[in-house]
Amino acid sequence: MPNWVQACPSCTGRFKAIGGDGPQPCAILCIGERPGPDENQNGIVFCGKTGQEWDELYLPLAGLDRSQVRVCNTVLCWAESNKKPTDKEIAQCAPHHIPQEIERTRPGVIILMGSTACKLCPGVKLEMHHGIPQPTRKVGNVFGWRGWVIPMHHPAIGLHESRWMQILMEDWKNVGEFLQTGDAGDPKPKPVSYNVWHPGVSWIRGEWPIGVDTESHGGRPWSVQVSGRPGMGTLFLTSDPAAMDWLRWMLSCETEIVLHNAAYDLEVLRKLKIPVRSYRDTMQEAFHLGNLPQGLKPLVYRLFRHTMNSFEETVRPASIRALQDWTLEAVKIAEQDLCYTERRKLRTKVKEIVTPGTLEPLLRRLLRLTDVDSEYDPWERLDAFWQDELNEWMVLHIEARIGHYPILGIANCKIEDAVRYAVGDADWTGQVAVELARRRDGAFKIYEGDRDI
Repeated sequence: MPNWVQACPSCTGRFKAIGGDGPQPCAILCIGERPGPDENQNGIVFCGKTGQEWDELYLPLAGLDRSQVRVCNTVLCWAESNKKPTDKEIAQCAPHHIPQEIERTRPGVIILMGSTACKLCPGVKLEMHHGIPQPTRKVGNVFGWRGWVIPMHHPAIGLHESRWMQILMEDWKNVGEFLQTGDAGDPKPKPVSYNVWHPGVSWIRGEWPIGVDTESHGGRPWSVQVSGRPGMGTLFLTSDPAAMDWLRWMLSCETEIVLHNAAYDLEVLRKLKIPVRSYRDTMQEAFHLGNLPQGLKPLVYRLFRHTMNSFEETVRPASIRALQDWTLEAVKIAEQDLCYTERRKLRTKVKEIVTPGTLEPLLRRLLRLTDVDSEYDPWERLDAFWQDELNEWMVLHIEARIGHYPILGIANCKIEDAVRYAVGDADWTGQVAVELARRRDGAFKIYEGDRDI
């Protein structure tokens, strides 16, 4: 082991550690997963079949060779079963050598190869970000380092499943283009015009696919969103009969709409008695192209470098705030009405002892632990309490006063936030449909007889 690499306690005396030839400044630092059997035996990083694939196929696509990069592993310990490192192993091993690698190498670019290495950089999502440079100031608890991180799938994945080779090859080509130009390709945000339907709203239709999306709250349809032009769209509330009538008439005039994950949205549209004559499913189309993610938000990021707001980012904070307000009121009711009073006779007087019921401590605990930034799930505990038959009388009393507790759902959002999130899905579904058709042209075509009717 080179004397400038400090091993974690579990490495000492167990396995050969992988260090390399010594510290030297290098513009590019590549971080893999853990030593394989060949690496462990020879003491050289990426010296087996994966290393050969990396050297001969992927690095040349980026205009690089092994002499131009520094490579190490997240975990220095080899496992007999060659299993993926656990979070505990990463936490025990990586802090002992990754900071030194970064400080001594002083890279401008760090390439994280595989999901294990990506855990060194909080916020990186491999499915969404692979092959796309991400600016950051923190990798492996090294603060102050400033540069670019490029998440990548591990080179070994192409050896196990050939379809991943195409994705890896495209990503390493992107790395080469970025190293030459320094341009990460981040687009400037474009203005959008989203609204809620009312009788004064006019429908704007262009030569563009009709993107349609639905939202539900508590298992019930809450809205339908429609976009007929890029950056434009309308939300139709299911609670508005006039909006639903107008939407049914409008979509009955369209020969084809575009959905993402049609299996879900078609069932919602059926419940709302909204006609669908023909449709495209961009999730299926992305799958058939073979090198794209199927989730809408990762797909939009890969195609357009646009980061969409997620359900968690939009709905959870609003639902947490609504639940906190409800819980404060519920605590007051539980404190006043759902406690036990015991009268004890003393020598000179009768003393009343008030004991809280089972609901009050639960609610107070939820208030203490529930926060917008916390990962704690208050609904799991409330669901369990509400479903217990022994608590039925308390549940009925609370609901008679302030109703059922707010669930995790879009109806808790401010309408402008709900519109921005929900209509954005319909808008980008239409834009994705155009881009997928462009990429598909010449590769394969959907014949009229194969269309879903």
